[in-house]
Amino acid sequence: MGAKKFAICDKDQEYLKMLQAYLLKRNPTDFTVLIFDTINKALEASKESAFEILLVGEEIYDTNVTKVDAAKVYILQEDGTKGITGYCTVAKYQSMERMIAQVLAEFALDDNCTTTNKCSKNKTSLISFYAPDRHKGQSVAALCTAELLADEGHRVLYINLLPFSGYEELMQTSYESDITDFMYFVLNHSDKLSYKLDSLKRCIHSVDYLPPALDYADLFAIGREEWEQFLNLLLYSSDYDWIILDLSEVCQGFYNMLEKSETIYLLTDNTTIYAQAMLTHFKKLLQAKEYTKILQQITEFTLPAHWEEQCRSLENLTSSPVGIRMKGVLDKRE
Repeated sequence: MGAKKFAICDKDQEYLKMLQAYLLKRNPTDFTVLIFDTINKALEASKESAFEILLVGEEIYDTNVTKVDAAKVYILQEDGTKGITGYCTVAKYQSMERMIAQVLAEFALDDNCTTTNKCSKNKTSLISFYAPDRHKGQSVAALCTAELLADEGHRVLYINLLPFSGYEELMQTSYESDITDFMYFVLNHSDKLSYKLDSLKRCIHSVDYLPPALDYADLFAIGREEWEQFLNLLLYSSDYDWIILDLSEVCQGFYNMLEKSETIYLLTDNTTIYAQAMLTHFKKLLQAKEYTKILQQITEFTLPAHWEEQCRSLENLTSSPVGIRMKGVLDKRE
């Protein structure tokens, strides 16, 4: 079976090149990106190999579009004056990230959406971060690690499972869907994992991430077996090298996630007796529950003194004191 085709047809050559470059960089699963400046060129190409997706500029549209062999056609709408009906429309002039997310989200729901999942050649590795005292440095250390691994050329997915991530404020954005929407979709349509993931994921400093839950009650409502199934899908059917979990005990599959982790970074804070007491309590609980595997996979990570002074934003995390210390830890791994 040949590569899947994502075709774009528009008069604006600069727009075509920009959109093609964005798609190639973003690398939607299994797609070959093709661009055309006339409908006839797209039509001829589709005779040789059908398109999965065809985006057609409103200004270039004509009735020959109906002859193009494409599973799904979207109109790149400018002002809507041509009155084109019968097709899904997406606003042409908006962020490319938002536009492609809309296209892939709708395509994933379509019956013509075909399976793209494939077993990973090598199992994706899982790293978890957890702080028993819910230390605010947990997410900094987790995201910093994700960026360091991405800098090494790895494909990394960061998943924040804290009850209050604050990501809409930190990223200065808003999310229409979050990780719980993604979970419920792929648990019922596992063959469409890749399309749905590409439609929802966002990117920061070469690290993909899923929008965190807007309501922690949605995380808590997901059962242990559902978390197990979800993680298995990501670990065995995605093409990521690493998945970074920013964990909290609000998830019912908490201990299972820790057991699946190749490494567990346990955040420690030597500045207060309370944090040390909580850490000791957590480790005693693991021993009492006989979670030997989890105990063996724990690496304690102490945040540098005054780390907050240079981590006031998400910029330059890898060169911050936290990043420098974490890089030293990662460099020692086998």
